[in-house]
Amino acid sequence: MTRSQLRTRILDGLNESSTSPQFWSPSEVNGVIQDAQEVLAESAHAVKRTGFLPLQPGTIYYPTAAIGPDVIAPYRIWHPYLHRKLEPVTWAWLDERHETWATVTGDPWVWFPVSWDTFGVWPASTTGGGMLRVDYLAWPRELLDDGDEPEYPDSVQDALVLYGIYDGFCKQWRPMDAVNAWSLLSQEHLGAMNRLGAGRIQTKSITRGENGRDR
Repeated sequence: MTRSQLRTRILDGLNESSTSPQFWSPSEVNGVIQDAQEVLAESAHAVKRTGFLPLQPGTIYYPTAAIGPDVIAPYRIWHPYLHRKLEPVTWAWLDERHETWATVTGDPWVWFPVSWDTFGVWPASTTGGGMLRVDYLAWPRELLDDGDEPEYPDSVQDALVLYGIYDGFCKQWRPMDAVNAWSLLSQEHLGAMNRLGAGRIQTKSITRGENGRDR
C-alpha cells in the first residue's frame, strides 16, 4: 500500500472523511503511520539490513552508530576474511572463560550485547584492519510522499493500519474502541512476528565439562 492508501484506510476505520477529516490533518496521520512503522520494526523485527564495521586495534566495544544511524540492534556478525560467523555470547560466558578476558587480543571469535547502542567483540583485534559484516535490525525509512510505500511485505501492512486506528481512537477519547483496536493490533503484531520469523537475539549457552573444556 502507498502512504495515501494507508492514510485512507486509517481514516475509514475511524469513520472519518479521507479528504476532510475533523480530528486530524493529513500530516498528523502521516506522522502516525511513521510511528506505526517504527513500532512494527522494533516489535516484529520487520526491517533487516547489512552494514560493515572496520576493526580497530585493541578495541572490544563498538557503538552501533559506527555501522549506521538506522541500527536498532545487531543480530548476526560475520568475519568475511576468516570466513566464519562470530558466535553471540554473554558477559557471564566471558567471565567464566577467562578472568582477564578484556586483556586478550587476537582474531575475534564471539560478540555480545552491551547496551542499546553498544556491543562488543572478543578477543579484541590485535592489529585492526579488515571489516566485520553486521546484519542488523533497522529502523524503517520515512515515507517521503503519498505515492511512497513502506518497505514491509503486504502481509504485515494491516498492522500499520490498525496502529493508526488505535491511535485515532485514543485521540477521540473512545476508550472501549481503543481497547478493541489494541486487541486486534496485538493479534496482528503476533501474526507479523510469525510471518517474518522474528525472534530475540539468542546467546550461546556454555557449560563446563569435567576436563574444563567448554561444551
